[in-house]
Amino acid sequence: MTSVVLYSDEYDRAIDQGSLDPQAFDYYFLCEGDSWMDRSSLFQLSLPWALSKSFRGAKGNRALFINLARFGDTMRSIADCADGLFHQWINTDGLPFRFDALLFSASGNDFIDAALEPGSGNGILHGVHGAPPDLQADDCYNLDAVADLVDKKIDPKFAQIYDLVRSSRQPDLPMFLNCYSLPVARVAPAFPGGHAWLSRAYQKNGIPPRLWQEVTERIFIDVATTVRGWATEDRQELHVVPTTAVALIPADPNSNGSSGDWLNEIHPNKSGWTKLARAWQQELDSIS
Repeated sequence: MTSVVLYSDEYDRAIDQGSLDPQAFDYYFLCEGDSWMDRSSLFQLSLPWALSKSFRGAKGNRALFINLARFGDTMRSIADCADGLFHQWINTDGLPFRFDALLFSASGNDFIDAALEPGSGNGILHGVHGAPPDLQADDCYNLDAVADLVDKKIDPKFAQIYDLVRSSRQPDLPMFLNCYSLPVARVAPAFPGGHAWLSRAYQKNGIPPRLWQEVTERIFIDVATTVRGWATEDRQELHVVPTTAVALIPADPNSNGSSGDWLNEIHPNKSGWTKLARAWQQELDSIS
């Protein structure tokens, strides 16, 4: 039997139909978070499916991934809904298995939403329409707004999730955290007719294209720093997956579709997910 990835409703349906033996696997993973755990687009899946293709472990290579992630979810929305399906999966005594780890991806959408805050100059970006030609990337980035976003919104919501796990039926469940990778801002939405994310935020605020990549670097450095900051000394069983160190091929900034290792503006394509899955596998080896 190969590894399998199932959404919660798919698992329930397979059990009802008798088409899945839940005790036939060597490893069990719960996946929660945003599109990096769910989908790169309407037509392409993401990390759990890439990881299931190559998963290995000391006990064998059969892993069951239960996916609760949803495209577009923020850290705040995940925490606010954590008393639903997430709570059920980590607390149901009737499950015929215990999870080996929680794979978690969140905070990227919180930063992107803050960059897209309606109106020029709101959120984590300054409005710089009509700015002088010597404008620099630092002039476009609002550090005070970033600190407010992280300290008052993102970090407290992660604490809710962490505390929920530690008070669950598996209080020692290892949590593996996604740090994302550096994308290229470009007009490349997830589906034809849809909207891009970073490039739209930059256009809204009048940030010139020559600075787009430098501003993107600042945003995603702070995203990764935020995630790493959750792994404090007083928190046990937190593993930060070094996804920022994976050498993904950057997209052509003038392209509007799959380019390099990127399917669209902020999501990797199949080759990108394959590379990232190797980094996750190396971290998961610690529990094998």
